[in-house]
Formats: sequence, structure tokens, C-alpha cells
Amino acid sequence: MSSADRSLTLSSDSLLFVYGTLLSGLSNHHHMQGARCLGPASVQGALFDLGEYPAMLVAGARAAPLETVLGELYQIEASHWPRLDTLEEVDPESIENSMYLRVTSEVTWLASETPQKLRAQVYVYNWSLEGRPRIENGDFRRHIANKKA
Repeated sequence: MSSADRSLTLSSDSLLFVYGTLLSGLSNHHHMQGARCLGPASVQGALFDLGEYPAMLVAGARAAPLETVLGELYQIEASHWPRLDTLEEVDPESIENSMYLRVTSEVTWLASETPQKLRAQVYVYNWSLEGRPRIENGDFRRHIANKKA
């Protein structure tokens, strides 16, 4: 695939960075059925522990300092977005009622021969994180393994 073909097929509206329960092997991964995993990726952000699932911020005072958040990059069909938006409680009629917002962010795709910067969709938390602990290592999978140990 030429670089021109790759940029056409990997447009931001068809890419999703996942960092929590949608990761392969975790509780909500079945919602990714039909999506193509492109491999490991990372984004600059801040993860917070909400118990069964994480929240991520990519901007704002609560996100500082930004750190590397590890996850996976998926290629998504347009028909897949409404199902994922429902899972993440995105309310297209009301920002205030949306638990998460889907935003475009810069992602580093780590599966290519050399890390590649791409723009992808990511779900960021929209409600208060007051009193919620930060996940210091930026890796939800490692965080839940440590909690079980």
C-alpha cells in the first residue's frame, strides 16, 4: 500500500483509539466486533479510575501534566459509530448529558515500522472527576491487573 493509499484509508473519521474496557480481552471488547485492530497506539492524556472503567482527559487543568496513555488503534466503519456512542453515553442532542464526548486527537500508532502520528477519534470524559484517582502509569490494563494482585 502506498503512503497515499494509507492516508486515504486511515482518515480520522474511520479511526478510534481505545484505552479502557474496549481493549482486546477486556469486558466491552465484544462491542468492537467488525472493527479492525491496527495494533498498539498511544495518546497524550490523563487516565482516571472510575472503578470498573477509566476516564480520559486530553486537555484542561485536571489533565496536567499530560502523560502517555497506552491503548489500541481500530479502523471503524461509519455504521459502527452509533453503537459505540450509545455505549459511551454520548448524547448527540446534549453535551451536558453526555458522559463521554467523541473528539479527534493526535495518536501515535506504534504498530508501524516507525511510530506514526495520526488523527483519530477518542472518547474523553465529560463529567466531574472530583475525588477520582489518577491512573499514574497511563495503562488501564496494567492498572486493573495491579488492583487484582
